[in-house]
Amino acid sequence: MRRINLIDILIILILIFSAYSFVMKESTVYQQVDEYYFTGSQIYKATNSMEYLDSKGFLYDTWVRGYWWSDYLSFQETGYVVDIGQGYFELLRDNGEVVEIGGRMSYREQIGASEIRLIIKTKSVVNYRVYSNTYESMSAFLQENEDMASFLEQFQVDDIAITGSLSFDQSIEPSKVFDESLGEELRKRMYYVKDIEVSSYENGITIELVQASLSELEYLEGILGELDISVGEVFSSDLNVFVRTGLEIGELDKYWIKQHILEELSSKIDADENSIHIRL
Repeated sequence: MRRINLIDILIILILIFSAYSFVMKESTVYQQVDEYYFTGSQIYKATNSMEYLDSKGFLYDTWVRGYWWSDYLSFQETGYVVDIGQGYFELLRDNGEVVEIGGRMSYREQIGASEIRLIIKTKSVVNYRVYSNTYESMSAFLQENEDMASFLEQFQVDDIAITGSLSFDQSIEPSKVFDESLGEELRKRMYYVKDIEVSSYENGITIELVQASLSELEYLEGILGELDISVGEVFSSDLNVFVRTGLEIGELDKYWIKQHILEELSSKIDADENSIHIRL
């Protein structure tokens, strides 16, 4: 029998450490996490995690404990992140106000955070591109997008969000003042939307949206109606759609999801498999 020598021991140790590193890497990347926690001094790690979640289309709330730098009163709220910068982020509060939050020792922002929690609300995300189209009404637009995502109901669809633009005819005088005031009003009234930008022109209005939840867009026509702005036909640009689910989608489910889109929805959705992304 061959005796084990020093080289054999080194090879065995290398194999053990390699296997351990692989397992740790896999668990770090793929393990389902429902909440991330950071101290205020870990602000850069927090914003990096926010950017990662945003890029994948995950929906999450953000809980912050800290202090107002203006008077050192305590701040403790859960809100929605609408913008991320280098070492800070902007948080939308329940009252529609957006506040800037930095780290524990950052005085340039309105609030210095001592604790930050990212509370992830969805397990998986299916992301696809919907072709531009014209709809007879806002409700028809909403219904069409809900119907397209209905084949994912077995995974408990929690939320559907869109990135793109919606346009409709309107007889108004184009004005940057009007654009800004309407944008501010929509920002105050619509919560789960990353960004809203309004552009008026001679014959109508275009609203640019970033990850706008359809549940928020249900209020859009009513908000505009209060401002004496009526919505008739709606034209949507190509849309980047995020279908967020309450149950985690399995690896094997990816294939039939892409196949279903190809066979049943290719007239409305880009069925190229490289255009369909499924985040677990």
